[in-house]
Amino acid sequence: DILKSPSTPQSVEVPANFPRQTKYIERHPKSPQSERPSTITMSTTKFAKPQRHFSIALLEEHSFVIGLTVRLILMYVLPRLMDDGLLLQGVRYTDIDYDVFTDAAEHIAHGRSPYARHTYRYTPFLAKFLALPLDHKLDGNGFSFQSSLLSTKYFGKFLFCIADAICGYIIALLRRRQRASSSSDTQQPSQTQQPLQKQQQKSKQKQQNIILKKIQELIPTPSAKLVDALWWLYNPLPINICTRGSAESLVVLLPVLITVALVNMYQKKIPLSSSQTPCFQGTLPIRLRACLTGILHGIAIHAKLYPVIYTVSIMAAFARQEQQRILTTRKSHITSQRAREGGWLHNLSDYLRIMENCFCCALSSEKNGMTGFPWKHPLRILTLAALWVERLFFTLSSVLFLILSLGTMAFLTYLSVHFYGRVALDEGLLYHFQRVDHRHNYSIYWYWIYLARGRASEALNRMTLIGTGASEGLAKTTFSPQMGFLGHIPLIPQIIILGFTSLGIAPYDMTLALFCQTFAFVAFNKVTTAQYFTWYLCLLPLCADRIQWRSKRMILSLTFLFVSIATWLLSAFTLEMLGWTSHRQVWLASVLFFIANVNLLSAILNGYKKKKTTVLMSTPGAGWATGRNKAKLS
Repeated sequence: DILKSPSTPQSVEVPANFPRQTKYIERHPKSPQSERPSTITMSTTKFAKPQRHFSIALLEEHSFVIGLTVRLILMYVLPRLMDDGLLLQGVRYTDIDYDVFTDAAEHIAHGRSPYARHTYRYTPFLAKFLALPLDHKLDGNGFSFQSSLLSTKYFGKFLFCIADAICGYIIALLRRRQRASSSSDTQQPSQTQQPLQKQQQKSKQKQQNIILKKIQELIPTPSAKLVDALWWLYNPLPINICTRGSAESLVVLLPVLITVALVNMYQKKIPLSSSQTPCFQGTLPIRLRACLTGILHGIAIHAKLYPVIYTVSIMAAFARQEQQRILTTRKSHITSQRAREGGWLHNLSDYLRIMENCFCCALSSEKNGMTGFPWKHPLRILTLAALWVERLFFTLSSVLFLILSLGTMAFLTYLSVHFYGRVALDEGLLYHFQRVDHRHNYSIYWYWIYLARGRASEALNRMTLIGTGASEGLAKTTFSPQMGFLGHIPLIPQIIILGFTSLGIAPYDMTLALFCQTFAFVAFNKVTTAQYFTWYLCLLPLCADRIQWRSKRMILSLTFLFVSIATWLLSAFTLEMLGWTSHRQVWLASVLFFIANVNLLSAILNGYKKKKTTVLMSTPGAGWATGRNKAKLS
């Protein structure tokens, strides 16, 4: 209250052991050491809340409008300058995929299949959506849509920019909700989980830091709203990708972010009593949210196949939420204890009591204590698998999510095949299981794909000269059995990381789990283009507050990543623009980029900052030695 009116000179008594970290704290002048009082005075006349510049305030308060306006302007201006040759001749701004989209839309407008356009390998509903201006070339007054902003040349980019701006708004909204939930957790700490001495210590520290926090509020620091906007709305990478004509924001990023928002809608805590665990309650019932999330997830899988890797993680998150609500509503000491121990109806210790006298497990527990994962004990591994089967497939919300996800994806795929034939299934879905492309590919496998394509081309020419069946020869020589086996090797680390994050991280921090899954999927994939980076960059802001960005290892990892990107771009420039034969240099740059990605993911996981609330949480590796339920503080 005093700091709200800085014009009136007053004094605030502060304890003598208050940390003196500001120049405004003064002792009584010209007083001996023995006569100095035990308190110090702070004059509030020097405090004046700094006024933010008008431009900064405008960027904070109207970030969505400004971000959308910037996208629309660049969408219209840059193609006219670069595509028409007025600036940087030979460099085209519009993505080649956008030409594929518009050509497929024209095929649909003329009553043909969108797959009549070569290399169109997307859902047919995207081309149908982009063909809307072609259905109304002339309105009632004879106004031509071809000369307007909504022509086929700009209509798709217009939709993509709007969808990208909405993605940025959802990211800012979710980050704001996370800050609100974290502040409510710190303001209302649990009184039953902390010893009395620690509570008294924290209360003293809180009293000593009250004025320091007030001072820090007056110091001009970057606004949280501005930081939220910088993650996506003002980020040049998504701005560049959507204005060039990439459909990622519309077909996949928007459904994924809305899915994350629906799953995390339970974050509001409502304490039941001092002896029970707080209950998580949201604005929508959990089973209704599971149904809506399943429909959106099915749409995302149909539009772009890769969100299927999120299925187990979302199921685990819904299963824990519903079981936690069941436990908190039951008035029992055992259920309330289990609600604090991870929020599961059944823990690992319940299953381990059955095999407590197992000879091989008892022998191993005497040797090494059985503290880690039981790699050498198949019975215990099967027990862990049975536990997660019970959690995932015997919880109604997770089952509803799975059924509606698969049903929505199957229904949309059936409609595609019904209207456009089997080619819609082959090109729109099955093609992505075996896609190989060496152009603009950051993956370490691009050089192998390039050499395989070269051998296939030579074989085709040889078959043509000889006069035999070229198609059969090409089919036999494109990829040998050895190449097929090597092509599946990248799936092994992806499956391991996917299983670990889906069951070990997703129930407790779903956004971090989805980020790690997408990051690893892109890094280990056989095809990696610039559009793929947006798949995990849209999830990074939602878990960025739990990553130690200022640690030494993180700084070195980010520096290594930027150096690898610069090396790859320079090598690709010499190959694409200068025409040098630098294929091996580009491949070495791709290997360097892959190592930098793996190192960065390791740094993120090792420096993960756990939540500041003290919660007992059971982990999959806890409780192997005895039948007791072992939990650790996190």
